[in-house]
Amino acid sequence: MRRLLPILTLLLSCGGGAPRPAHPQRSAAAPPPPGVVRFLVGGDSRQDGAHVLPWALDLAKARGASAFLFLGDMELTPSFDAQFRKELGALAPIPFYPVLGNHEVKLLGVLGVGQGHAEKEFREHFLGTPATPVKSSLANKIVYSVNLSGGVHFVALDNVSQKGFGADQLAWLAADLDQARFDPDVRHIFVGVHKPLAHNKVTTHSMDSDGPDAVADSDAAFALFEKAHVDLVLESHLHEFARYEQGGIRCYITGGLGAPLARSSPDHAFHHVLVIDVYDRGAVNVDVARYDGAPTFETDQVAVDDPND
Repeated sequence: MRRLLPILTLLLSCGGGAPRPAHPQRSAAAPPPPGVVRFLVGGDSRQDGAHVLPWALDLAKARGASAFLFLGDMELTPSFDAQFRKELGALAPIPFYPVLGNHEVKLLGVLGVGQGHAEKEFREHFLGTPATPVKSSLANKIVYSVNLSGGVHFVALDNVSQKGFGADQLAWLAADLDQARFDPDVRHIFVGVHKPLAHNKVTTHSMDSDGPDAVADSDAAFALFEKAHVDLVLESHLHEFARYEQGGIRCYITGGLGAPLARSSPDHAFHHVLVIDVYDRGAVNVDVARYDGAPTFETDQVAVDDPND
């Protein structure tokens, strides 16, 4: 622990826990057209020296988002999360649904010192609030589901407080997805996780690196996603943008809310947030809003049969 003190001191002196000033430019963007429900999605805002997070929160309001789905890693280490809470006030009254990241419960994202206390603090500050009116469905993990506007059932999973998901979480997931499949109010299922799932063919900075048991858990979860006809799997942890398909399901890695970018090509390593539009006729459209203002290069539409047709 004494070896970590100089590192922590350096990070603090470099602004690791210092307030991030608001982005100077206001976002000029149109709200969704009638018949469209919009969500903004992103993750990894730690060490946000570029001030991407204030821009994304502003964009959520300017573009008429009905909820903001956050995929983890608010700040560099749990003790800095108060700064994130302060910035999050700018999002009100838009609901905020977080997924647990490794930097939420582990010192510098890697050391489990005080993990139980950090998880307790996360529950108290980010769940069961007016902005996030949900509670975890499991006592030892941050796991929940919620029905959102547009017939969207959002599932938040925890693959960072342990390696893999664990038998209890997989059992809960199976029951939750079965119930969602037969809920007449659910038209789409989105799943949020922090670490990308195994075998994604984009990165091994994922559940692949957590060992064979974690990989087996990842495979088991994906089998449940396929059975339930999940529309989108939303992931972060890797600080860039990527889109891929796995088991016929569209998956997005979106770790671009201000964290230091991955050493990748400019086509993938850029700060951004996803804008997801759900149409009342059944389609789901995913756009990438780039922080640098460059044209969106990735637009995907998932066509879904409309039961009213």
